[in-house]
Amino acid sequence: MDWEKIISEIGIVGIIAGLIVWLIKQLGQSLIDKNVKNYELELENKADLFRAELNHAAEEFKSKLEFLSQKAYKLHDKRLEKIEEIYSLLTDFYNDMYTLTTWKVVTGMSNEEVQKQEFYNTQKAGDSGNKFLTYYSKNKLYFNDETCGLIDEIIKLLKDSHSGFSFKYIFGPLSAEFEYERVRKATSQIREKVPEIKTKLERNFRDIIGVEK
Repeated sequence: MDWEKIISEIGIVGIIAGLIVWLIKQLGQSLIDKNVKNYELELENKADLFRAELNHAAEEFKSKLEFLSQKAYKLHDKRLEKIEEIYSLLTDFYNDMYTLTTWKVVTGMSNEEVQKQEFYNTQKAGDSGNKFLTYYSKNKLYFNDETCGLIDEIIKLLKDSHSGFSFKYIFGPLSAEFEYERVRKATSQIREKVPEIKTKLERNFRDIIGVEK
């Protein structure tokens, strides 16, 4: 038996086996590295896609937010205009009603002049009241229930008070006692009840406008 030949052949086989094992390891590592790189690339692509979707969603949200902000600003500006005009018309109506309940007969005025002045004052208050009511009815939707409730309450008192003075011009002469009672009630409402509710409305308007307390 040629041991040297056998050993030589075994050595060659061992070398070949070692090379095969090394090659398998290299191929396996290469495959692993390739899979890792592919996975990393896949993750990177997904991350890029997610970033793009996130940026798109952010831009959409920003656009909607800007739109809503502009809409809110426009609505607020519109409400400020309405408040300014409504308060001005309400003040005119109230002042005319207050004059109607407080004006004094000037010494030397004839009975006819007194009646003309009373009619003028009543008519003037009615005109300013109609302007206020018309504007309010057209712009009521700009205000919430609380604001409308206060305005409606003032309107009821002012209209009721005005009817106390205009009643005789519509239905004819009244008894002195009946006319006195209606005028007394109207005067009480104008001097006491209306200012109280008007103060609440003013606070409400200040809150809407954003006036600092």
